[in-house]
Amino acid sequence: MAHRSRAASVLFFTAFSVFVALFPVAAQSQLLDELRAELIPGEGAKTSYGLPLSLDNVQTFADWYYSIQLSPEEKEIFREALSAIPAPCCDDNPVLKCCCQKTNRICNLTRSAMGLGAWLIHEKGFTAEETKAAVEEWLRFLRPQYYLALALEERGLDPREYGLKEHEAYESCDQKLCEVPLDAGGCGGMGLKVLLKEKEEVPACCRAEGGQ
Repeated sequence: MAHRSRAASVLFFTAFSVFVALFPVAAQSQLLDELRAELIPGEGAKTSYGLPLSLDNVQTFADWYYSIQLSPEEKEIFREALSAIPAPCCDDNPVLKCCCQKTNRICNLTRSAMGLGAWLIHEKGFTAEETKAAVEEWLRFLRPQYYLALALEERGLDPREYGLKEHEAYESCDQKLCEVPLDAGGCGGMGLKVLLKEKEEVPACCRAEGGQ
């Protein structure tokens, strides 16, 4: 009987130790999932302006920065909205004037955000507040790890304990990642063409309709 009792005690404390060891991990995972659901929209998510969030739109948004001509009144709305958003690539600066502009250049991360902002104001009649919200949503879609790490730090938590880096590590301009593809953690280049990772080609044998 005593032997069984000791065996039961050992089993209980072993199980309890495993639970104690695993619980923090489970709690961290739950918090990260909650933050992701709260802050980070996914591919294809609906927006207030009718275009789903997708990397397929990034070149169009970036092109709008140069092609859309704003009126003086629209420019005021544009400045108000985008000067209030820290650039996730170099957050000591607003999206309106990221660090690249000091050398008369512009990274495609912020160019896509400003192009979207210009279109929302010019074509959709968005207010500064509506534009700011929509552009922030776009940036959270593009740079999820930055916003998750920042949210953890604002709660006094260390992102490294949640499988992330400190938010500064995701500031792509400051990390000299301006010419790295946008969906690889960079700024997507500084030229007219937004750099994205090349999609892997599906082998002929694996394509639909018998490889056609």
